[in-house]
Amino acid sequence: MTRSSGPDASQKSEHSKKSFGATFTKAGRSLRAGFRLWPRSLAGQLIAALMIALVLAQIISIMMFAFERKNITLSATRGQILDRTASVVRVLNQTDMALHDRFLNAAEGQGIRFDLADSTELALPAEGSAEAGLAHRLERRAGLADNTVRFSKLPADPFLMAARERTTADDAPATDPPRPDRGMMNGQKMMDGQGMMTGQGPPDDKNRLFRHRRNWDDRTPPWRRFRDPILAQDMKIAVPLDSGKWLIAKSEVPAPPAKWGRPFLISLLVTALLIIAVVVLIVRKLTAPLRELESASRKLGRGEAIAPLKENGPTEIQGTISAFNAMQERLLRFVQDRTRMLAAVSHDLRTPITTLRLRTEFIDDDEMREKLQETLEEMQAMTDAVLAFAREDASKEETRDVNLAALMSSMAEDYQELGKNVAFEGPDNLTFSCRQVSLKRALRNLTENALRYAGNASLKLEATPRHIEIKVCDDGPGIPAEKLEEVFAPFFRVEGSRNLETGGVGLGLSITRTIIRSHGGDVTLKNRKEGGLEASITLPRK
Repeated sequence: MTRSSGPDASQKSEHSKKSFGATFTKAGRSLRAGFRLWPRSLAGQLIAALMIALVLAQIISIMMFAFERKNITLSATRGQILDRTASVVRVLNQTDMALHDRFLNAAEGQGIRFDLADSTELALPAEGSAEAGLAHRLERRAGLADNTVRFSKLPADPFLMAARERTTADDAPATDPPRPDRGMMNGQKMMDGQGMMTGQGPPDDKNRLFRHRRNWDDRTPPWRRFRDPILAQDMKIAVPLDSGKWLIAKSEVPAPPAKWGRPFLISLLVTALLIIAVVVLIVRKLTAPLRELESASRKLGRGEAIAPLKENGPTEIQGTISAFNAMQERLLRFVQDRTRMLAAVSHDLRTPITTLRLRTEFIDDDEMREKLQETLEEMQAMTDAVLAFAREDASKEETRDVNLAALMSSMAEDYQELGKNVAFEGPDNLTFSCRQVSLKRALRNLTENALRYAGNASLKLEATPRHIEIKVCDDGPGIPAEKLEEVFAPFFRVEGSRNLETGGVGLGLSITRTIIRSHGGDVTLKNRKEGGLEASITLPRK
């Protein structure tokens, strides 16, 4: 029979691919959510990593402690039971049978019970087993012959059984019968573990198991309920006596305290608090030079002049600060060399321009002379603009807090006094850390461009939690969309409406962008839907 691959097989394949893709997407989302929960700061990551390591170490320690505690407690408890049983056997073999029941009642204690029986259902333990080892130990201590003691099979974990019994006791009614005490046979008076005579009958094993839960009610505090441990059966031993009877010994082990882990929890909390305190103090000390380096880097990116940083902190951080200081020195040297070169070239061009202007006076052709003089005037204007740009770049103005709202409002009022149509819209007070003279020059360049080409300018100031936005709008013809970015290039002039007769040499917008970017912001241009041009300046608040 040939196997066919029909539409059903294709649909199943597509369904499997989609299911796998959905599962992979969910796993990716869960992983990203886990990364978002991980702290981002250095102190937070160190604390989180140390807390995880501390909790894991405590869990492993608690498990090891519980295991060792169980083994030691069980070994000590069984050893005491065997010693008491051996002592009881010796005494019973040397005393009158009439006193056996009374002596057994007195020999009982918490965790052990003795009875006499004519026979036993217990068998000899298998050779080499844990029960055989305990039986041989009891035989040696009681002076008995080998392979005479019968033993029940030991429980795998008596403490677990005791813990389960504790849970059962917690769920049981709050009014259990009082503890009945073991008595003598044939209706004789009973004697409790302290030698007090009673008239009660033989005890019930179940009631005996819960004997520590007497007088509890719903108002009993939890800590009183666990003051006395609840017991669970561990060993059952049958020892032959010289009288022909069997001594039946039943041992019990206490359940672990319900709050035995409290010391570990307290230790964990104290250690965690100490670790958090130490990590926070050390990280703050180690990251202090890094915070200074971050602040200096931001200032350097805004073009501010900063002093070399002190090389503090660990060796690795000192190396980083040293590299930053060297980088800053090289950058400043490069900028200064470039500025000096531009200034020297522009200054040296003045002499040949002046010489050419004088020689044009000797040209007889008036039309030719005027054209040459216009060209020289343009070259002179370009040279002056380059010198101004170099002086601006070489200036070392200090950064300080400036009220931008007051600065722009006073600019608008100055233009209005000159009869210019300039308006300001914005808040009354908005402080920004900047170089006032440079920023004012950038705003003035944009405002004069708007007045030159549109005859009006509107200054708007807005603030957001993270940025400051300044807009200079006009109602002019605007700029072609493909040239909105090119106009920021040095010496670029837009033809047509913005020609050389009405414009400058093409450095105004370039200088403006340089100033704004040195403050960590940027300036962009866009044509307004209602007509005109909008210059938008965005400055960071921090």
